[in-house]
Amino acid sequence: MATEYRARSFSQGLRYKGNAGMWTWLLHRVTGLGILLFLIIHVADTALVVYRPDWYDHALDLYRSPLFRVAELGIFFAVMFHAFNGLRIIIQDFWPIAMLHQRRLAHVAIGMTAVLMLPVAWMMLAPLFGLADEPGTERARQRQLNGGVPVEASAAPAPVAPVSLEGAR
Repeated sequence: MATEYRARSFSQGLRYKGNAGMWTWLLHRVTGLGILLFLIIHVADTALVVYRPDWYDHALDLYRSPLFRVAELGIFFAVMFHAFNGLRIIIQDFWPIAMLHQRRLAHVAIGMTAVLMLPVAWMMLAPLFGLADEPGTERARQRQLNGGVPVEASAAPAPVAPVSLEGAR
């Protein structure tokens, strides 16, 4: 089966085609750049521990803000999509027959990313809306120690009747 190539101008090559392949192509590049930007920022802010501890503490305070919580979710999305789409590309490169199923494989990559995003989004965003305890807080530790029982329910011990063993014979 011969492949036919047509000469196109640069602007025609950049024109949006509107299919899953174009979206995955674009998202793969954008998520790759996002991951690179995150790694650069991560290396820089980790270096602050040694050179400017006060700036590092300030950076940690910034990272605890709701805006950065949403950004962390974006980083998770970027890593997951980039990984699954990269696997799709590897499959298509090593097994050319998979090229017949490009659209289906693109949908699988997007679907797997979405399936992983739902529970992670809940874990990361629920504390922002007061729907769950913030991990690492004293309240979350107490709940963990009490076997998942809310702290308020376990705060006061249940009343116990006095027991005497004298008259039990």
